[in-house]
Amino acid sequence: RGRPLIDKGRKQADRLAAALRREEPVLVAASPWLRCRQTAAPLAGAMGLQVELDDRLGYDAPDLAAWVRTAVRDHPGRAVVGVSHGDLIPMFLFQTGLVDGFPEFRTGSLFRLEASPGRVAKVELVDRKELKRQLGDAS
Repeated sequence: RGRPLIDKGRKQADRLAAALRREEPVLVAASPWLRCRQTAAPLAGAMGLQVELDDRLGYDAPDLAAWVRTAVRDHPGRAVVGVSHGDLIPMFLFQTGLVDGFPEFRTGSLFRLEASPGRVAKVELVDRKELKRQLGDAS
């Protein structure tokens, strides 16, 4: 619960913030666990938002499907960001039939979901190497 990001994780969080800032999210939510909060903080700060802690994104009461439904309903047509755990996200995508097979997901990567009320239309994995390339980041 209280394990902080290491230097590599902080760099990945900054890279995610730079990539997602372009989406102009109106909500940045995270699992209450420290690493998720720290991952969400750079983006929330850049957007002038607070990180909203949500147990549905964490291990204590995981329910990513409900979080997605609520976020889409409450912010129609707007970008929202949910920071969860690297094993919960692929499990959610697989169990809900949004992907075939269990996707490989590395820290510092992201899944972009296009959603409308009632359904997720598209899921795209953006690997951390692709984020580095997109941002011209050599580190």
